[in-house]
Amino acid sequence: MKKIILFLLTVMLTSVLALSITYASERPNTLVVHYFRYDGNYTGYNMWLWQNEPTGLGGKQFNFTNTNVDEHGAYYEVDLEAEGYNETTKWGIIIKQGAWDGYREPGGDRFFKLSDAELINGKIHAYFVQADTRIGLSNADLANNIPDYRPNILFVAFNAQRNIVVDLTHTATSYKVYENDVQVKSGNFTTGLRQTITDLNIDLTKTYDLEVTFADSTARKTVSLQNLYDTPEFENAFTYDGELGAIYTKAETTFRLWAPVSQAVSVNIYNQGHPQYNRLGQASEEANPASTHVMTPIENGVWEVKLSGDFASKYYTFDVTNNNVTNEVTDPYSYSTGANGLRSMVVDFDSTDPLYWDFSTRPNTIQTFTDYIIWELHVRDLTTHSSWNGTESSRGKFLGLAESGTTYSANGTTVTTGLDHIEELGVNAVHLLPIFDFGYIDEVEVFKNPNTENVFNWGYMPYHFNTLEGSYSTNPFDGNVRIYEFKQAVQAFHQKDIRVIMDVVYNHTGESEGSNFHKIVPGYFHRLNANGGFQNGSGTGNETASERSMVRKFMVDSTVFLAEEYKLSGFRFDLMSLHDIETMNAIREALNKIDPTIILYGEPWAGGDTLIDGDIAAGMTNTNGWDRTQVRKMDSGVGAFNDLYRNALKGTPDGAEGGFVQGAMDFNKMQDLRKGIKGATDQFTNSPLQNIVYGEAHDNLTLHDKLRSSGVPINEVKHAQVQSNAIVLTSMGIPFLHAGTEFLRSKPLQNGGYDHNSYESPDSVNQLRWDRKLEYNDVFEYHKALIHIRKTYQGLRMDNMTEINARFNFVQTSQDHTDKSLAYTIDGVGNQPKLLIIHAGRVTGTSVTLNDGKTYMMVTSRAGSQGLYDVSKGLVTRSGKFDVLTQSTTSIFVEVKSTDLPTLKSEVVTVALNKAFDSLSNVNVPTGATAYATAIDTSIPGFKVVTVSITDFLGNQSNLYYVANVSGGMFTNVLGGLS
Repeated sequence: MKKIILFLLTVMLTSVLALSITYASERPNTLVVHYFRYDGNYTGYNMWLWQNEPTGLGGKQFNFTNTNVDEHGAYYEVDLEAEGYNETTKWGIIIKQGAWDGYREPGGDRFFKLSDAELINGKIHAYFVQADTRIGLSNADLANNIPDYRPNILFVAFNAQRNIVVDLTHTATSYKVYENDVQVKSGNFTTGLRQTITDLNIDLTKTYDLEVTFADSTARKTVSLQNLYDTPEFENAFTYDGELGAIYTKAETTFRLWAPVSQAVSVNIYNQGHPQYNRLGQASEEANPASTHVMTPIENGVWEVKLSGDFASKYYTFDVTNNNVTNEVTDPYSYSTGANGLRSMVVDFDSTDPLYWDFSTRPNTIQTFTDYIIWELHVRDLTTHSSWNGTESSRGKFLGLAESGTTYSANGTTVTTGLDHIEELGVNAVHLLPIFDFGYIDEVEVFKNPNTENVFNWGYMPYHFNTLEGSYSTNPFDGNVRIYEFKQAVQAFHQKDIRVIMDVVYNHTGESEGSNFHKIVPGYFHRLNANGGFQNGSGTGNETASERSMVRKFMVDSTVFLAEEYKLSGFRFDLMSLHDIETMNAIREALNKIDPTIILYGEPWAGGDTLIDGDIAAGMTNTNGWDRTQVRKMDSGVGAFNDLYRNALKGTPDGAEGGFVQGAMDFNKMQDLRKGIKGATDQFTNSPLQNIVYGEAHDNLTLHDKLRSSGVPINEVKHAQVQSNAIVLTSMGIPFLHAGTEFLRSKPLQNGGYDHNSYESPDSVNQLRWDRKLEYNDVFEYHKALIHIRKTYQGLRMDNMTEINARFNFVQTSQDHTDKSLAYTIDGVGNQPKLLIIHAGRVTGTSVTLNDGKTYMMVTSRAGSQGLYDVSKGLVTRSGKFDVLTQSTTSIFVEVKSTDLPTLKSEVVTVALNKAFDSLSNVNVPTGATAYATAIDTSIPGFKVVTVSITDFLGNQSNLYYVANVSGGMFTNVLGGLS
């Protein structure tokens, strides 16, 4: 009977336990996150939690405290329904201290699945321990020391003197040092949690482990080489200057990988770029490689294998063994990948060229960097709104960028959209936000599910720097498609005389521990702090170490490849201050050999505290006292965004503070604005070639939204916006415009206010609305006129201070005492007219007096009876005193030159054989006009058509034609076109 009762009790208990403890096939109501620190101090520590699946969503911060603490450390209970996680099947988590630039637990972005978690009384638990990258999700995990709460080694590394320095969680008694698993030293520790082991004879090509004995347990960890990477011995032994990556020919492909501390390397060959889909995106399983080939070390830390045959469009990965652990990784030099970047691809670039690609060259529109007028654009923004009216399948894709002939019509009015809009606006360069392979967009989901919502990201989390983003192609599964389609986009821009600039983000990698760079050479490509953690100067989890020779080589190789293969015309460097000056100059030097008009510029700041030596930083950092003048140490062909100018122009990027266009000025702001207008050499540049002048960019509020947020009335916004960009386009430097600024681009939030950080907001927030162009077409036309004016007058594009100091002069206005207006003249040289530019801010009644005896024509004003602008014949003429009666008005006055029309002296001229002939000698060119004419070859007799192009002092163009008869022969040869 007792046995029966005992049996029944056992069954009942088992049933109860089965009801209360299960793996989470049922929905929990609470997630409990436990975080254990050995010092027991949780002040300032928090977790950033987000839904990763079924679709990625934005994150939230939850703060740990010193009150909710148990044997597993601090804990936070997340109400899943209240916090919007009731449908979540997979979470992402970052445990950090303070803000984004603070300490982060190793592991970077870590993930755990609901299906792996143990459900106990409606709750699931996730356990984290300081310095342990593993996550515990059940009592079984805890029983198996996942994560490990026992005494441990927090960090161990060689110092510069080649001694081992180790930080311990608890006092230890003894140690053993292993070299390639062979014990080479042992000893006892003194008291203390930091210990140093000396008298070692180390070999940088070998792996060293430290085993520590505590009172009741042992711990073992590989000794980091992070402090030896910068030694001359390492640099001399392992700096390689040859080609890396997959080097393709039809007969043979060479695979090379720099992995100087690895024990073994091999290459895996696959037929498809995704383990579950073929190159058409059809379901197809290929979990294992078709073949694997052992690589051998050749020189300076490089491993190589040569495979005979045509490997074009084959996919590959590397197996890299470090510290007795093998990781399968993609190639850092990957030139393309399959969907989601899981496997690298061997590329035959000749096969990816669209028709006539060889004839597509960078437009011949740039003689000096100040000729650039840059328009910043995200690929998706141009084409995703319904008013674009292009090919449906090309929305948000590279092909959308290439499509002409799109318009939007309403109420009897039609406006151009997309590519044709950019051409109509008149800018000569498009800066594309990141187009390399970046994280956070599931390319498979975007391809398979047209209704998926997670399709937008700015793209500042790089995974493969040389690979194009697959979600912008019509087929991410075939790595050739994205290349072919992007080349079509570049070709389309070039056909419209628009250059293409690429936003590059070499300052960090999208993952930290998970980065292929880190798995191949642990700790080399990133700056690590004294605790072995990733320094977070980017604010995104890590920062790269460009001062190291092989990181510098990668950046130079990458920009050269992108410039040559895709015929790019420039690069914008995100958080450029995290790079060193030598690297930036090396990139400038390398690109000069391709085309010296390729432009380089970047942000002269970091995203947080960095470890870079302040003296070598390419901008301001915490390590140099935020010194902008570091920019002067770089080649003058490397520019930087002028944030002092931007803030003086409109106030800080977010919030209610104003600047010149809001009338919120003081002496210091006015000085910053004046200095920026005159080339910024009194601020931080060597010349205007380094001065990127701008009022807005993709970061922060759009200009329209900033103006509204800082108190500008709705009926005044367009005037303030026009004036802001008028100042930008009449400053000495390189003007930079945010796409859509020309029709008051806005990013409103559903519940009111404006989105100031739309990096992962939906298309509905970020897209360019072409109906808005129609609504504010007067503003668009004004911007067209301002761009025309900048292109017309060389004085607005002066590129050196010698010329600026000779020709540029600030002049007094009647409002100087209020700091609300400013004016300047630019003297004409040769046939060029003199310019007077008056920026009357938020004040009425600004006047300027010039006693130069010249008459000027006003070509821009404020909306009203006079009209906004007239660049073909001008609005009114003025001399002596120049009054601007209205506020928020930029008036540009052009010295009146001859209004006569150009004429020919003769319809036909005769030229002697082999005699020098000036084609313009037969043209009456009015004063102030510039003329160009076809040069003719007088060594060949016959009739030749000469084309003459004339631009008057207002920028209006006209053409004349006449015939030149080269005498002395019996044959006729007719030629035309401009020289």
